Amino acid sequence: MKERKYDMLDRRYEETMTKEERKAFEKEKLGQMTGKEKLEYLWMYYKVWLLIPVALIVAIYLGVTMYRGMNEEILLNLVLIDSTANDYEELSEELRESLGAEKDNQTVRVNGNITSGAYQGEAAFSTLIGTESADVVICPESFYRQYEGDVLEEAAVVTDNQWLQEKAGIEYEPVYICIVKNTPNQENAQAFVDIVEE
Repeated sequence: MKERKYDMLDRRYEETMTKEERKAFEKEKLGQMTGKEKLEYLWMYYKVWLLIPVALIVAIYLGVTMYRGMNEEILLNLVLIDSTANDYEELSEELRESLGAEKDNQTVRVNGNITSGAYQGEAAFSTLIGTESADVVICPESFYRQYEGDVLEEAAVVTDNQWLQEKAGIEYEPVYICIVKNTPNQENAQAFVDIVEE
């Protein structure tokens, strides 16, 4: 913002003012500025005070997110390969109930953003396996063959499963339901396989 000629005089005059006079003077000065000039002025002289609420909101958000993450009990991490669904909230909630969730912090995570045959998909899947964030993988046969033995154990092969089509967006056949070898939730992983096979 270009400094007006009277700014230097204003500052000298402001130093001799009382608090009330300074407020009135500030109000008058802002009243003479255009909208853009007001924004530039406020940013130039009050940016620290404008940034404090933003920083506070970000800190609160991060704190709540970290607290939830630390207190979250994951019942099952379900990975869907080549899913066509856009929303997995209903599936997650249904599985929570089926697995006997009793507390609000018990969750089922559903990751349905992995596409087979794509580099990004394989990288994302490897990350999930490396961080033990996958318990059950639902995938086409080609994907299973790529990872069988080392990472995935075949648990069930199903066809014409209406529940998987409607809830999980799985439209290919046959559908391989696999338990990940290093799953920390073996019992719930097997319970999920039983739910699908019913």
